[in-house]
Amino acid sequence: MTVIAGPLSRFFAKDEDDAVRLRAGVEVWRQDLVSSVAEKVGTQLEWDESSDTQFESDLGESGWIALRMFAFYAERSDLDWPDTVPALPEFDTVWREAAEDKFSKSLYGQLLACEMWLPGAFPVTIRAPRPDGETSEIGSIQILADQLLWLNQRTFQADAEEIAEWQVMSADAGGSFLKAARRGFAALSRAVAVAQKAAVPLVLRQ
Repeated sequence: MTVIAGPLSRFFAKDEDDAVRLRAGVEVWRQDLVSSVAEKVGTQLEWDESSDTQFESDLGESGWIALRMFAFYAERSDLDWPDTVPALPEFDTVWREAAEDKFSKSLYGQLLACEMWLPGAFPVTIRAPRPDGETSEIGSIQILADQLLWLNQRTFQADAEEIAEWQVMSADAGGSFLKAARRGFAALSRAVAVAQKAAVPLVLRQ
């Protein structure tokens, strides 16, 4: 599992020439998305599809699952963290119920519900087709960054140097839950920082 910061035309393209050809289509998609959301959200959905930013961060095989479950469990004092990474979070009935409600009551809703984040600072998530037609929950990069900050403050309480060291931790399927969660946190945080600085989208690739 990787997360990529950069223009959507580059994310969906087969090569550089294809990315150039896709720019117009992505812009049409962006305009359609803007017209379908509240004005205060739509005015924030601006970025440069010609940007040369293309940053990829590896979350490891189970880093994404572990990080999301870690955030979910962090809000539930009645639940104990598993020792190893579950195969699928959907096996957890409490998780499944919250997912059906789009994690709307969670402090970490954009981390838990989304797989694509766009420049801006809007607290809502948007369920809409991506440029490739696949429906996805779309969030805000700034709110995602805030939620990662809150998660660290309430749980890990790690500084930047320690978090950087987590990027080489293993995140194997069925491996250590906490190691995988830390690996996922470090990798996602690094990509979020790039996306914020360059003001470009952020998308998960499985």
